[in-house]
Amino acid sequence: MRTVLRKHNNRFRERLATSRVMAVLRADSSAWFADAGQVLYEAGLGVLEVDLATPGALDAIGVLQVELGQDALIGAGGVRTVSAVDRCASAGVDFIATTTFSPDVLWRAQEYALPIVCGALTPTEVDAAWRYGPAAVKLYPAATSGGVRYLEEVQSTLPEVPLVPAGGVSLSDVDGYLAAGALAVAVGSPLLGDALDGGRLDELTKRASHLASVADRYA
Repeated sequence: MRTVLRKHNNRFRERLATSRVMAVLRADSSAWFADAGQVLYEAGLGVLEVDLATPGALDAIGVLQVELGQDALIGAGGVRTVSAVDRCASAGVDFIATTTFSPDVLWRAQEYALPIVCGALTPTEVDAAWRYGPAAVKLYPAATSGGVRYLEEVQSTLPEVPLVPAGGVSLSDVDGYLAAGALAVAVGSPLLGDALDGGRLDELTKRASHLASVADRYA
């Protein structure tokens, strides 16, 4: 099992290191997720995290997987319980993501050989989480904890840990985080805007294309 998990984690990190961006989709309805996901994928952002707080999130993940194909990675975010891990595994998600550190959740994900981006904030939390074998650690909430400077401090202390800053990340922050050594950056509403509520997909295209061009410099 550990060999399989290591293989899946390595594959996930390689894909994330190419995309450099995790687009976080969360809304009151998943009705527009397929349209927005298509725009993101066509712009070059093919790693999508669908938050479980969205009604119908797991069904939306299935639709995105079918429509975007195997080149995309579609995962579930906001996974905080063992039962949620079970539901995600049954639904066939490509990865799961959390904003908190729960050993039980991490162990359960390992049982399924399911890559997980585990949430943590302090160096102690990050180090503890990393010992449980996640694919990467989501540094959350990054923006209100010091932003790029804080990432640099944590990265210098734990250089072996692939970090994904999330929480309050603006589009203008992405360049700085990647330059500071982040594996990737998780971006939500500043990228998606009103697209998940039936808003302008053309504006999403512009933002996604710009972000992809920034990320390409570090791929």
